[in-house]
Amino acid sequence: MTCRDPLPRAQTARPSRVLTPMSLARVTHAAPAAACAAPRARHAHALASRAAPARGSGSVVLGTRAPFPRTVARPSARSSARCSAAGDSGDSGAFVPWTASDRLGLAAGWVALGSAAAFVAPTGTSAFDMDLIAGLVSAPFSGATNPIFEALFNSLGVVPAVYAALLLPGGKDQPRLKPAVPVAASFALGFFALGPYLILREPRDEVGSVRKADLGWATRTVLESKVFAAFNAAFAAFLIAYGVTHADAAAVESFKMLWTEQSALCCVSSCDLLVLSLAMYGAVAEDQKRRGVFSVKKAAAFAAVPVLGPCLWLVARPELQD
Repeated sequence: MTCRDPLPRAQTARPSRVLTPMSLARVTHAAPAAACAAPRARHAHALASRAAPARGSGSVVLGTRAPFPRTVARPSARSSARCSAAGDSGDSGAFVPWTASDRLGLAAGWVALGSAAAFVAPTGTSAFDMDLIAGLVSAPFSGATNPIFEALFNSLGVVPAVYAALLLPGGKDQPRLKPAVPVAASFALGFFALGPYLILREPRDEVGSVRKADLGWATRTVLESKVFAAFNAAFAAFLIAYGVTHADAAAVESFKMLWTEQSALCCVSSCDLLVLSLAMYGAVAEDQKRRGVFSVKKAAAFAAVPVLGPCLWLVARPELQD
């Protein structure tokens, strides 16, 4: 059987398109448009080539328009102040008190003081406490009042004054709480009033972050003066000497009776002075850093002696930069 060569595949002929009068008109109008489109495209490409910036330049080109200069947003005065405060705290963001271990310790001390006043101090002693205060005011240091309690109670006037001298230089532009009211209230309420400010305030511990020209009149003239520091140091030394020299067995036993049974004022005042003294290290250390003389040992040594030690730091500390 003889195989024939396969027939070549026939090509399908395209059907001829019949041009109607309408389609003929379309072709007639499309030809000039296509002819004009090519020069326009070449012209647009040339404009884009001329407008394109050199690589590495700071311009941005949109379409075929002229290049626009890159704009840089300038920070506002408020954001600059916030950044400055954040830089003072040593962090790129805002200072968050509840992430700092020392602030958590202060918060624990504040809660403990309130718990002692509510659950530890004797109750129903209001009349006795009023008589006790009247004796302290009418006959000071005469022996009519327990000498240990009298020295302790008067120390609660010295310690807030020291805190004022340590905190007010760094109190400008505090975002959460201003220092004037808590510091003033601490002369009557102690750590109950001062504690929230110590917990929430932002640090001002960079050298040069606070200058003498930035201080208010009272802070610059009174709290920064060596006369103020020497007076508080002398009065603190007198109180310690008075309490120690009069602390015989009868005075100690009388103080125990006051603390546990007779006077809520005695119990709460003792706890208040204890918490204020424990919190003193942070304030002394920050003041030393602000003045460029910080030392852990020196700060601990000044804060370790209740009442008198921080007063001695006020006497010895150098002045702020002008």
